[in-house]
Amino acid sequence: MKPISISFLVAVLFLSFTMKYEIAPCYLNFKTATDLIALDPERLPASTEQTRTVNSNNGDIEVTRIDGYRILYKNSLNAPFVNLKIELSKETSYLKDQQNLLENLNYLNAHSADMETKELIALEFNGYKIHGLSRKSLEVGSTLGTFVMFPGNGITVYFYFNNLRPEFRNFTSIEDYRKQRDRFIGEYTKHLKGCMGH
Repeated sequence: MKPISISFLVAVLFLSFTMKYEIAPCYLNFKTATDLIALDPERLPASTEQTRTVNSNNGDIEVTRIDGYRILYKNSLNAPFVNLKIELSKETSYLKDQQNLLENLNYLNAHSADMETKELIALEFNGYKIHGLSRKSLEVGSTLGTFVMFPGNGITVYFYFNNLRPEFRNFTSIEDYRKQRDRFIGEYTKHLKGCMGH
């Protein structure tokens, strides 16, 4: 039996450290969104339940959440256009959480008014795949779009794009909203790719 080399042990320790499930600062320090001001990240209270229930076409299902942050991005009228959430799943539940969140989005898309498409919208920016739903009208709902991204290591990124009263809007039409939606996701994922080094 060959002795285990020091370099092998160092490699194992390095991998175990880099693969640790945690929310890296890169997810929280995006400050350069066009025409938006990022507020400070707000961390979930330590007392927050580590599972939450969401709807699906097959009834209630659970998603784990052992840590999380929220960052609001306000427009020039001081109204929050983007509500960004970054949450961390339990390591053993991440794949199931992804499945359950997509089922939840399908449920919401099927049971909400004025949706842009019958199927979930699939976007890709800077190598990241994003799935979600979006409305086709500014006249319905408090949220115009809800999207999720699963970049790995237990992380889920949620993008919520708020509908705003006309006097507080930074968009002039549904097409303008979509343009700003895609611009934000594109800028965020470009920041993430550069920050994470891949």
